[in-house]
Amino acid sequence: MQTPRELFETDLKTALVAAAKAYDRRRFVVVGSASILASHPDAPGYLRLSADIDMFPLRKLKTETFKPGDDLVGQASQFEDEHAFYVERVGDWTMLSQPKGWLDRCVQFEVDGILGYCLDPVDLAYNKTEAGRKKDIDFVAGMINEGIICREELSDFIQSGCPHPDLLPTVEKHFALICEELDEV
Repeated sequence: MQTPRELFETDLKTALVAAAKAYDRRRFVVVGSASILASHPDAPGYLRLSADIDMFPLRKLKTETFKPGDDLVGQASQFEDEHAFYVERVGDWTMLSQPKGWLDRCVQFEVDGILGYCLDPVDLAYNKTEAGRKKDIDFVAGMINEGIICREELSDFIQSGCPHPDLLPTVEKHFALICEELDEV
């Protein structure tokens, strides 16, 4: 298992090309911290630190075939050995509680005719705020500290975009933790 390392725009390109071959697909949604590589490839290293790039193939509703390729690009694969990171294929379920319109807001990243739909920074921040793990809180605080998003923008996005009213108190609690971390700096 790899330890996290700084990822670069070239790593995103490498991951998309390899995933296209492994899964026989040409369009992917890139979620998680590595999605920042499309909108802010020069973000500080601590915001590009990861052992993997999370993505899932964007599919049509009636997909006849799907080539499982986790063994080619996933954890413990030769790809991981060669590149010191791996592709973590997540499911489209990761976006079920994302505010409406997230796909339209994605930053498109193309390499060799392969298209990556990378989360817009505010959608990425929302996604990580919702998850609320310590590493996610730190990541979002870093995005705000670096001026990639602003606190008010995320607060407004949470209030206007949270698609599930029963989820809002949890997201607000996690946002408060981010604000506490920002106020400590």
